[in-house]
Amino acid sequence: MAGISKTVVSLQSGKMGEVSKFIDSQSHLVTELTGAIGFAVAVTGEDEMTIIGVYESTKAAEDASGTVQEIFSDMASFMQSPPNRGVYSGAWFPS
Repeated sequence: MAGISKTVVSLQSGKMGEVSKFIDSQSHLVTELTGAIGFAVAVTGEDEMTIIGVYESTKAAEDASGTVQEIFSDMASFMQSPPNRGVYSGAWFPS
């Protein structure tokens, strides 16, 4: 089964544009991870993003945690609170 990570990020008011640019500049770090298939960023509230990562396995998703934590650490000044990340087993249906 695929590994799927879901991270909900609560942002400080008015920081969405800056965070979007930051994520764009850091996206290569995630796409280059071993076992990474891809990821998506959804705006799920006025000051909230949900980031979904898809990996070959839950182990690959868990192994990505160090890199993910580094990226979120660099985003700390934009956040209202620490991100909430979970890793789950799931299915990925490529087009």
